[in-house]
Amino acid sequence: MATIKKEDCSCPRREKPRCPHKPYRVSYREPGGRSGKPRQVSFKKLEDAEAFAVKVERDKDLGVYINPKHGQRTFESVWDEWVTAGTLEESTIANYRSVFRNHYGPAFGSRTIGSITPDMINKWEADQKERGYSQYGIQTRRNVLSSVFNFAVDTEVIGRNPCRKANPRKKSRETAYTPVSDADIPTTAEVLGIVAEAPKLLRAAFWGMGGCGLRPGEALAMSDESMDWEGGTLLVNHQVSAYGCQEISGFRRGVKRGTKHRSSGEARRTPVAESIVEIFNDHVDMFDTWGDQGWFFESPRRNDKHPSYEWLLSQFKEAAAAAGTPQFTPKSFRHFFVSQAIHQGIPLFEVAAWVGHRTTRTTELVYGHLVRRAMERGAQTMENRLGLNLAPFKGKIASPFLVPSESDVEDWDEVA
Repeated sequence: MATIKKEDCSCPRREKPRCPHKPYRVSYREPGGRSGKPRQVSFKKLEDAEAFAVKVERDKDLGVYINPKHGQRTFESVWDEWVTAGTLEESTIANYRSVFRNHYGPAFGSRTIGSITPDMINKWEADQKERGYSQYGIQTRRNVLSSVFNFAVDTEVIGRNPCRKANPRKKSRETAYTPVSDADIPTTAEVLGIVAEAPKLLRAAFWGMGGCGLRPGEALAMSDESMDWEGGTLLVNHQVSAYGCQEISGFRRGVKRGTKHRSSGEARRTPVAESIVEIFNDHVDMFDTWGDQGWFFESPRRNDKHPSYEWLLSQFKEAAAAAGTPQFTPKSFRHFFVSQAIHQGIPLFEVAAWVGHRTTRTTELVYGHLVRRAMERGAQTMENRLGLNLAPFKGKIASPFLVPSESDVEDWDEVA
């Protein structure tokens, strides 16, 4: 059993409340009975010592005891271990390290991981909101943070994940996805206007986003090998990244296998309209392809190199401004593609698969108002197809009775 002993210090009585000494010492053994290693932990207040003594014995009984010294590791050291523990690609590791520097390091980096409390998590989230980050971005980073704490729990560094008790949102289920409004979706004329202002080298990439629902990095990674010219489909299994796959591109800034929410071995297919196929054909005829896979897009400054992701974004911004629609971004073209698909009554599971959403739930949350309109159109379509004019039959069709009449009972008796 854990025992508490008070060891008085030599400080004057009046100075004791402010002195640095911790007179209450808890002595206990780690799990294993007499063979367990003896431990001692000192506390400033008696109530803290008593609480710790009760907790350590309870944890030993439940088999969840964690050595308190393990929790003295800094959050940054546990983060580094978490990042390198799996088989993440170089680009993913680089992104995680960048996220740590910008979002986690200032708040938690130098703190011991065992000292991080749910209140600190709440304060960090509030700070993220004050800095103007979207709810989706905050929730995504919070999920990553929770994964790090789960890793620390699994490796017996700490005994609990503070994220689980931080802001549980029991009363309000706030979604991390920002619903799209009509103002976020460009019209066909606005899409054509932006494409017309784009550099000829990138117009096919713009149509990859607006006509196939690709993300910017995915649009830059289209190739002859990924295109089924006769079937009118595109295999989406690469994306341009700041840290490309060495064996494919031969240099760090280039293309890598895999897309968002999918590993390097997974891919998805998206349909390509005949008019878009012709646009891709015209692009190949004009600029040719390069590399073993026949990449569509090449850097305007460096031969046999992919254009940078940032260059596409800057060119889109300039084209949108020149077209008089500066409010639109490359994501707006994906919104255009999804909205057109939903308007045509294509099932949500198909749309979600084409654009690479994790589940149809994501599609419903982001494009909820379009889905509701599609439901209304579906009901009206069924009404137009199957609706009957019942006016002439009113009063002639007997309504069903839940309780049988006396005549009905007599008829049943005769049958019996």
